Amino acid sequence: MPYLFVLVTLVGVVAAELLLRKGMLIVGQFPQGFPEIIRFFLKAFSNPYVLGAIAAVIIGSLAWFAAVSRADALSRIYPIMALSYVLVVLFSIFIFKENITFLRWVGVACICLGVFFVAKS
Repeated sequence: MPYLFVLVTLVGVVAAELLLRKGMLIVGQFPQGFPEIIRFFLKAFSNPYVLGAIAAVIIGSLAWFAAVSRADALSRIYPIMALSYVLVVLFSIFIFKENITFLRWVGVACICLGVFFVAKS
């Protein structure tokens, strides 16, 4: 049963990262001066993508509370969260048209292999 909550957490984490990226592309870069920082956060917190990212983080966190409370071992469920790195890379290719280098693909493969080994243990 904790795996359903882990899945909801994983979806929440990935959705939050993708929504935040989309929102920040609209909001713009973080400024250096103090008055601009206030305007930046006002603009960010009125952006629907940023608000969606915040909601996804909250939902994912609540699901994680449930997953941890029901899991027999944290060391069994936590490595599954590493798949968020893989999913963010894959979705970033399609959504943001990012170019992924060979070395980054090697890293993604290592993450997948690590999750596989943990799942088998």
